[in-house]
Amino acid sequence: MKVSCFFLFLLVLACQSGNHNDQSEANAVHDLLIDRVFWKPIATQGHPDSLVNQHKFTITNTSNQHSYNQIQVCFNYYDANYHRIDSAKYVVSQRVEPRSAVTINQVQMGEVNPATRSSTVTVERAESN
Repeated sequence: MKVSCFFLFLLVLACQSGNHNDQSEANAVHDLLIDRVFWKPIATQGHPDSLVNQHKFTITNTSNQHSYNQIQVCFNYYDANYHRIDSAKYVVSQRVEPRSAVTINQVQMGEVNPATRSSTVTVERAESN
């Protein structure tokens, strides 16, 4: 019985030896969550026949340690069959602190393709500090 308890203790100790208190590597794609995404085509001022893509979304930093800025996102545009028909890149210069969220309002990105029915936003990269 004492021998099996000793081996169990060693097993638990060995499993915990991989846990370090060191800071983890920054990984913006993993740490930054995009949600509350809204997209709509809107008329441009002075050109009511021309529509542009307008976006609103929230970036939540799930990291406990890393803040991010210069966040490059990609807007992907899809047709009714969910085939990607266009994309655009945008850089959010606002800093996002650990365990916080920021809302990005009224980003306008290029003319709307008439076949566009939906849009997504994904993080491509960011600077951590």
